[in-house]
Amino acid sequence: MRLKVKNVTILCITGLAVSLSCIGCEGKEKYGKYTEEQMQQFGLPIRMSELPAPTGTSMALGVQSETITSDEILAITENILKPAAPTMPESTFKEKARPFIREAVRGKVTDILLYQEARKTAPENIDDMLDKAADAEIANFVASYGNDYALAERKIREKGMDWRSFREFQKKLIMTQSYLSSKFKDEKRFSQQQLRDFYDEYKHEIPEICSDSSVGFSVIDIQPDRLTANQVAEGEIPQAAAERIAGESMTELNNGADFIALAKQYHGPLAGIGGKVSPQKIEDTSLTEPYRSLKEQAVQMQPGQFAGPIMLDGHVFVLKLDTLQAGGCKPLDEVELLIEQLMRNQKRQRQYQQLVEKLIKKTDLAQMDRFTEFCVEQAYRQWGRS
Repeated sequence: MRLKVKNVTILCITGLAVSLSCIGCEGKEKYGKYTEEQMQQFGLPIRMSELPAPTGTSMALGVQSETITSDEILAITENILKPAAPTMPESTFKEKARPFIREAVRGKVTDILLYQEARKTAPENIDDMLDKAADAEIANFVASYGNDYALAERKIREKGMDWRSFREFQKKLIMTQSYLSSKFKDEKRFSQQQLRDFYDEYKHEIPEICSDSSVGFSVIDIQPDRLTANQVAEGEIPQAAAERIAGESMTELNNGADFIALAKQYHGPLAGIGGKVSPQKIEDTSLTEPYRSLKEQAVQMQPGQFAGPIMLDGHVFVLKLDTLQAGGCKPLDEVELLIEQLMRNQKRQRQYQQLVEKLIKKTDLAQMDRFTEFCVEQAYRQWGRS
């Protein structure tokens, strides 16, 4: 299985707003709850934005003593599926929607099973401990909105909760996090060879370690045939006027004029955004002309330098080099901490998946499949014809 890394965050258990000592583990190693970022490493779907209030009449799936409604599943997947539904035939939509809905159902089932497993191992006084921890989490939540209680309440209601349900959500989340942290024990240290092997295998997939050479540049695009009568002097042809304007722009820029403002005064598809071309890999040849030739000239310049007038394809350009990034990989000794954290995250992901698979086997998989299909049907019924 390949490592999936986009934006790497170095995670640390210390310094949490709320840490639970090991619940009910006298004489055992203590543990704290995972941060939200660490929980995302597991893909755990029990987050506030994914706990909307059920509405209307819907089918329910029983998971031991709790239920999941089809309304909940549709609310979780609405932002992804609703915009696509009217644009597809029914069979195509269902084929595309099924994996998203199946994952949402599986996630909700997993939430319930993990929480129930956590309850089994909790001490008798767990509710008192959770009340205190939830109080602290709620206080932190209100503080995150400048201690504006009304604003914090509005944000909670936007997620389909009130203070009571938000409090219960926090208690479940804290208990589940603590249960997971008790199940997943990190190795104290990885060997140097383990770090080296991981680095060699995955370094090109981690932008913080290896990057491609790239160039970013901006252009003022002056098109002779689009100049106004006021921009072309008496007796001057449009091409000469464009070259003159480009030369004048160069003088203004060297005297401190704003490049973006000048670019917006003229032409081309990039004028509205100040002429900026997004950073491109130097070896990438996908740019069309005249931008490919401008890119080739830009890599010969220094960041912040201007060049012009440049005549290409009937246009007259002024070019600015914004960024020039040399590619390459950082040596292992510079990223060893990052590698170690990624290895721990990868191990947690494997442990989490193993735990989830074990729990899921205890459920009625056929009933889950039937419930998933019902949700798929409901999704198209509600959104495909809206």
